[in-house]
Amino acid sequence: MIKQRIIDGASELFAKTGIKRLTMGDLAKHLGISKRTIYENFKDKEELLIACIDNFSVENEEFPQNILNQSDNMVEAMLAVLQIEDSQASKRKHSLMEDVRKYFPQVYKEHVVRVIGERNHSFEQIIKRGMAEGVFRENLIPEIIVHFFNSRIDNISLDEHYLVKYSLGEILENVAFTFLRGMCTQKGLQIIENSYKSV
Repeated sequence: MIKQRIIDGASELFAKTGIKRLTMGDLAKHLGISKRTIYENFKDKEELLIACIDNFSVENEEFPQNILNQSDNMVEAMLAVLQIEDSQASKRKHSLMEDVRKYFPQVYKEHVVRVIGERNHSFEQIIKRGMAEGVFRENLIPEIIVHFFNSRIDNISLDEHYLVKYSLGEILENVAFTFLRGMCTQKGLQIIENSYKSV
């Protein structure tokens, strides 16, 4: 129980302060526990970071399937995914993936790349199903779409000019929803329009 509480607290603070700036003392104060308790469960920040990434990976496995089960079509599924991503991004002040890549390159290589691959696969499956439904254009190549989308988000979110001017949530919303419209057939666009009218 205490171990999971530490992981949850660290994940929250990593998102707010960045990985490098967060100290075990900050985390202990945030959770109302001693640093000794943290070190009894994790030997250092790197081990704690890996636990946070693994925890995210477990949650990530259930996330797309839950969305698919609750959606009538893949446009609605993609909208639901993007809205959740937007909400999460709005709470972040740092590009966590870039922090890991910069300060913990081995962790990025061994853990983050795997998580990104799993998430990309889930998005590719949504796109393929949407193509079969006729809501996404039939000539799309899902692997290219997902890779290009991630590249655009990464490039913009790493540009300090944009991070100072806009939140990660605003960046994601503007890029993602424009991207989604470009993927849609007329049928898919109508679903998007209807979803906005019902809000």
